[in-house]
Amino acid sequence: MKKAAFTVLLLACFSVINFSQDTARTSQGNQKPKATYRVGAAVVTVWENEGEYGPWKNFEIEKIYKKDDQWMTTNSFNERELLQLRAAIDKAISEEVVKQKNPQKEDK
Repeated sequence: MKKAAFTVLLLACFSVINFSQDTARTSQGNQKPKATYRVGAAVVTVWENEGEYGPWKNFEIEKIYKKDDQWMTTNSFNERELLQLRAAIDKAISEEVVKQKNPQKEDK
């Protein structure tokens, strides 16, 4: 039951992220990413944008791999790579969402 729910949630996220990637790429131009989180072949790239309602972030997910001598990307993951993707997403959430909404005071 948990695996099925996780799979459905993950597929929904892929659909939403895929749609948002297309709209973000057209507005990003030569903009550099705010951050990149990588675990194994899974990569989460964070783009920071400015809109009429203020700043917002877009998260792009992909898998990188080398074919012959050329680096390639895809959004297709096998079971092992899904775990890597989950870890990369957890890192991105921890750094970009949780820490920025709840910044801790620096110890002196």
